[in-house]
Amino acid sequence: MTVIETEAPPTAADIDAEATPEVPIGVEGFAGTFAWVDPRTLVVDPYNHRKPRPSTAEDETEGNDDQEAEDTTEPDADLIASVDEIGVQTPLLLRPQADGGTLGIIFGQRRFKAAVLAAEKAIAAGRPFRLVPVIVRTDLKGIDDDALTISLIENKHRKAASVRDDIDAVRQLSLMKISKTRKAKHARSLGLTPEQVKAAETADKLSDESLSEALSYDFDFVELADLHEVEDLDHALWWLRSAKRRDLGEGGGQRGNWAHAMQKLRDQKADQAAREKLTEELATAGIPLVERSWNWAKTAARPLTDLTTTDGDLVTPEDHRSCPGHAAFLERDEPVAVWLCQDWMKCGHTLGPDAPRDAREHKDKEAEKEARRTVIRNNKAWRAARAVRHEFLATLCTRKGDASPAAWTLIMSTITGTSYLYEHFVDTGDTTLTAAFLRVPDPNEGRNKWTRVSDPFAEAIAKAPASRRWQILLALVCAAHEQQAMGDSVWRGEIGSHTAAWLAFLKAEGYALSEIEAETLATAEVQAQKRAEALSAAEAEKQAAQVAEPVAA
Repeated sequence: MTVIETEAPPTAADIDAEATPEVPIGVEGFAGTFAWVDPRTLVVDPYNHRKPRPSTAEDETEGNDDQEAEDTTEPDADLIASVDEIGVQTPLLLRPQADGGTLGIIFGQRRFKAAVLAAEKAIAAGRPFRLVPVIVRTDLKGIDDDALTISLIENKHRKAASVRDDIDAVRQLSLMKISKTRKAKHARSLGLTPEQVKAAETADKLSDESLSEALSYDFDFVELADLHEVEDLDHALWWLRSAKRRDLGEGGGQRGNWAHAMQKLRDQKADQAAREKLTEELATAGIPLVERSWNWAKTAARPLTDLTTTDGDLVTPEDHRSCPGHAAFLERDEPVAVWLCQDWMKCGHTLGPDAPRDAREHKDKEAEKEARRTVIRNNKAWRAARAVRHEFLATLCTRKGDASPAAWTLIMSTITGTSYLYEHFVDTGDTTLTAAFLRVPDPNEGRNKWTRVSDPFAEAIAKAPASRRWQILLALVCAAHEQQAMGDSVWRGEIGSHTAAWLAFLKAEGYALSEIEAETLATAEVQAQKRAEALSAAEAEKQAAQVAEPVAA
């Protein structure tokens, strides 16, 4: 009998072992060590991918923006600020150099240079400096091809986060429940101010289109937040871009022209909102809203101010409501309704004695009205500038350091002088502006002249260190000039000497004059020149007459 040997059937354990593959294990990618080193001891590896490429005179002349002409090895201001505040957070990659003792940077060159600057700054100030974290690739010593390839890969595949990601991250930082000190520290490390961090909350709400356009003009977070406030207005971005360009051209790091542009846009937005509300109210009341005519003499419609009843009485809006021609239009310069009759002859009205009968009379009347509108527009512009000017003065009166020589001269000459300006201001007893410029509550708010606090700024005086007492004096003097020399109508006619001197002082202190303020100062200078010429001519005439007297005798 022949016995055939067969393989034993697999057991359950054999099946399980075959079905479960062996788990892979992790392996180290390279040989290296982590260390903290003095950045001043490092050198840039000769095979580092980034190379200094200073622009040539030809590049600068032609405005060449080619990346190949740009030196990408230098840290920018934001990186320098970050490393100065919190040090280098991402390790540099190094390898031993040919001399066996020096370590060369394969990647991390910009962080290294920022760290050297921070270390030198700390040493100069007598403070400890930060070491930098590094990974030393001992396996790359002498392997130049690998070192070059790794350096190229590090820079080639790096992709920056989107600006929207940056804004959102800063917004999250702003909303975190941490101390102001920590928030300010993080802001400095990002090259931002606390104000900019706060502004990121609003800047994040910008539409993608507006954000993209604004970033092309280098708007910062504060400017982006301002843009969001007026984003829905036509040409808002153009006005703000122009203001930013003027601020940059003037230097000094101020936002004066920007502040004036924003105030105009805010006023425009408020005007637009008032018009929309008024339009809605008229529609609800069933009152037709018509377009304003440029020449009422050519239309069947007339404003009620041109009309009288058959008895010669003025037509009032209240009496005219029942008229089938009752309607309204919106004034150009102010969001107010002007009442009119859409067909005054058909509705039985009569033209008033002052109403224009033809195109010529209408033109004359319109010239008078246009002069009045100019006054209204300039008054509005003057009030808008006042809001910006007062914010500038509040900053001026609360800044650190000493008052400027010009400010000290202003303080002393105003207080010790005999001009009516300061005397009249003191007589009013008004503390509103002084408190605003010191950024403190007004203790006399809501009080009349008989119940005013006798020593309104006692607390501010008690808390002010000797080095800051000038602030209280300057705020007082600024309030005097603003109250006495900067009323709504001072831009008209003959410009007062106090108004001109005050505007000149503000300009010298770095305030960006608004258009109406600049025009007022220019007019004052022309007027002063004419007065000087007239006085000189009169004096010359007097001297000529005196010389001629003996001859006549």
